[in-house]
Amino acid sequence: MLISLNWLKQYVDIKENIEELANALTMIGQEVEAIEVQGKYLNKVVIGKIIEFDRHPNADKLTLLKVDVGLEEPLQIVCGATNHKLHDKVVVAIVGAVLPGDFKIKKNKIRDIESQGMLCSEVELGIGEDKSGIIILPEEAPIGKEYREYLNLNDVIFELEITPNRPDCLSHIGIAREIAAYYGRKIKYPVIELNEAIESVNSLIKVNIEDKDRCKRYMGRIIRNVEVKESPNWLKDRIRSMGLKPINNIVDITNFVMFEYNQPMHAFDFDKLQGNISIRAAKPGEILTTLDGIERELKNNELVIADEVKATALAGIIGGKSTQIENNTKNIFLEVAYFTPDNIRKTSRELGIFTDSSYRNERGLDIENLDVVIDRAASLISEIAGGEILSEAIDRYIEKPEKVEISLDLQKLNKFIGKELSYDEVGKILTNLDITIKSYAEAKMVLTPPSYRGDLQRAADIYEEVIRMYGFENIEDKIPEASIESGKENINFTISNLVRNILKESGLNEVINYSFIPKEAKELFNLGDDIIEIKNPLSEDMAIMRSSLIYSLLANIRDNLYRNQNDLKIFEVAKSFSNFNNETLAKEDLKVAIALSGKAEKTLWFQAKEGYNFFNLKGYVENLFEKLGINKYSLERSKNNNFHPGVSADLKIGEELLGTFGEIHPVLIEKLGIKREKVFFAEFNLTKMLKYMKIKVNYESVSKYPEVLRDLAVTLDKNLLVGEMTKDIKKKINLIEKIDIFDVYSGDKVESGKKSVAMSIVLRDKFKTLTDEEIDKTMKDILILIKDKYNGEIRQ
Repeated sequence: MLISLNWLKQYVDIKENIEELANALTMIGQEVEAIEVQGKYLNKVVIGKIIEFDRHPNADKLTLLKVDVGLEEPLQIVCGATNHKLHDKVVVAIVGAVLPGDFKIKKNKIRDIESQGMLCSEVELGIGEDKSGIIILPEEAPIGKEYREYLNLNDVIFELEITPNRPDCLSHIGIAREIAAYYGRKIKYPVIELNEAIESVNSLIKVNIEDKDRCKRYMGRIIRNVEVKESPNWLKDRIRSMGLKPINNIVDITNFVMFEYNQPMHAFDFDKLQGNISIRAAKPGEILTTLDGIERELKNNELVIADEVKATALAGIIGGKSTQIENNTKNIFLEVAYFTPDNIRKTSRELGIFTDSSYRNERGLDIENLDVVIDRAASLISEIAGGEILSEAIDRYIEKPEKVEISLDLQKLNKFIGKELSYDEVGKILTNLDITIKSYAEAKMVLTPPSYRGDLQRAADIYEEVIRMYGFENIEDKIPEASIESGKENINFTISNLVRNILKESGLNEVINYSFIPKEAKELFNLGDDIIEIKNPLSEDMAIMRSSLIYSLLANIRDNLYRNQNDLKIFEVAKSFSNFNNETLAKEDLKVAIALSGKAEKTLWFQAKEGYNFFNLKGYVENLFEKLGINKYSLERSKNNNFHPGVSADLKIGEELLGTFGEIHPVLIEKLGIKREKVFFAEFNLTKMLKYMKIKVNYESVSKYPEVLRDLAVTLDKNLLVGEMTKDIKKKINLIEKIDIFDVYSGDKVESGKKSVAMSIVLRDKFKTLTDEEIDKTMKDILILIKDKYNGEIRQ
């Protein structure tokens, strides 16, 4: 936002120099990005008159001039431009001037002829873009006068970085309010004088707001018999200081008031309007040619200002060419309005139109100040362009905003800012900010912000206002008191890291997925009704929060298979999310999931790679539970529809289900697009497992006595759970250190209804070397236990 110092001084007294003012603006939150001192390159640049005109004797394209600049003798100047003649008034940089680019003007010879200065163009002086020739001034321009004084270039322009929550500061009055509040000075608002005609606006035109959701207030005035012409110099200076080019007095006034009050407005040629005005959604395929000359097709219900025949403007963004102000315009319809910011932002970006008007409207305006702004513009038009203002401005006010009331506790404020401010000090700051104060208890206030401060909604916002106006530099530095006690690590963080390390040491690879999954996953995996749906998902693939990790890991398997990565063993530790008893907050459980697909690595027994099976997955699960100190659990056949019946198990402690593992159902595998591969998956609720974990590590010395390895193959009933049997064997035979199942077979070589189970048994005595007799007796005891309790036979 550009702010003119001369313009600013109209609304507030400023005694400070440029540096002091820039520092004050920055300290109160309106950061100064740059400062431009106008005319700084116009020292020793004056107005002159060509009194002699000749051709250069040694160059056909150069002229040799005598120029009167108000000195005792005229200056001899060689010039290469072609647009000047005898008696023209020109702009002369005399010897000693320094032009933009550090270009110093000196006496020099051009083709053997001395030149004592330079005639200048706009580009050479850094005040414009015209480089076609030197500047030619009107005949009345006074000889010898400094050009910057002639142009009234004695201003300072501040470029400010205005934060999005402070649209009121996108104006000179907005910044004047800030300065007045900081220095405790009075704000000087423009005096508005309206001389209205007897005839009413309502007798000539009606306004109907059809789209009441996107337009909350609309005001209009008619000014008749205006004279469209060039703006007076003071108005042109103001417009130029904002980086715009003056157009005509009517358009310049609407821009002036916008930069004065931060209220965009638009002037229509009233005679070009066909009937009454409506604020409505654009019709599908409606065509509007905007002021930039571009014909635009409206397709997305854009909000438009329309007469009874056509759309005449894009509401809050840009006017239409069909009703623009031209030199022959006599009667104008002036509008100001409040359009909802989200609508302006959406339309502006969809159509790629970014204007000063859209920039302000999309940040939110002061809906209560529209009457002041339209009267200000109407009075200026009447003063500068003549004409009469019809009485009774149109005012369609759909919805007035509720006044915000904020409770402020002085003790909490002082504790927050670290400074003891009195009730009177805080009250003075807030009063200077136009905040209404109502005291209701000792050291407490109820505050009502002004309508232009929509950013003030709660006590924390008031804290910021007090701090910035009191001055950050006035608050002493204090080292905060802090305890040096170490904090306790969050249990979820601790368990997550422990589980990750266990699974990584087991040879699994960790994956990390988004917490969002597609809506189709809910039905595919029967995830239940406690799913949390995202109101505004980034994409269809991120429509719901995952209550299970199953979709994410199976999608990882599928995507890797598509890339010819076939042998996969992955895991993830992450939170799951679900609705909890219809509460507003989600229930978050920490879960771990493992997925296997493809072929396992070579083992001692199988030198060729073998496909992953249920027991590979079971081994990873048992190892995890063993390392977490959870030993007393039971396995039951799972009835979970996501798993293959008979090749899956639920893991429970008592009646509490901790998780399920096994082979994913072939139908699901096919639906996911995983071809020719079995996938084994396990998922456990670590939040539930926490109360059963015993993760204290006990160390014992490595036994110096050797282990004894024996293999055993037995036939068992096909439906027998081998895990229960091996657990029972280990419990009753003390010398068993470990039992590994390395093969399960059922087929022609085994009796119907039976299966062959091959296991590797490690025997060890921690206190001595085992004898052959002890080994044989132990193996015999194992076989007797298997036969008597599990009806098993050694395989022949």
